[in-house]
Amino acid sequence: MKTRIILLVTPWLILTGMVLGAYLPIYRGDKYLLPVKPRDPRDFFRGNYVDLQYEFSTLTASAIKIRLHPEREYRFGDRLYLEFENREGKLRALSLSDKEPATKTIRLKVQPRYTLSAANKTLELASGLESFFAPKEAAEDWENALRQGLVYAEVAIDSGGNARLVRLVKAPAPKPLADEPE
Repeated sequence: MKTRIILLVTPWLILTGMVLGAYLPIYRGDKYLLPVKPRDPRDFFRGNYVDLQYEFSTLTASAIKIRLHPEREYRFGDRLYLEFENREGKLRALSLSDKEPATKTIRLKVQPRYTLSAANKTLELASGLESFFAPKEAAEDWENALRQGLVYAEVAIDSGGNARLVRLVKAPAPKPLADEPE
């Protein structure tokens, strides 16, 4: 009898842990507004959503410090750390590393979109913050606002680099968040 209960409860505990783990950055992390660049907002199989791209989604190697192993190739699924500097509420990418930074900086776990090495001149990165699902009617409004450059993503990033998209904000300019000092 105990074995049956354990077999029935274990999958539910695992699923609950996965969902709670995905939302922890919202409660433990600091919130930032990131400007969003437009991309194609619809997919036949996934439905209506807004596909987001950020300034750090495509970086030139000359714009940041590259701290990757010079002889290794990194592929989609490999964990990398992108460190940021917070300048007046705006995040600016500083460095990309394959090792977790020892200092307490703003960092984001990312992975390469394509094969990446220390010699690449252009870095295509994925952070897991690229999709925002919306009803069909709202997706068209978001698409228009994206084209005009009026969309900012409110993102929560915790100290370990885990991030979660909280919401999208339509605004002509980013305003300080309620929990940030002005």
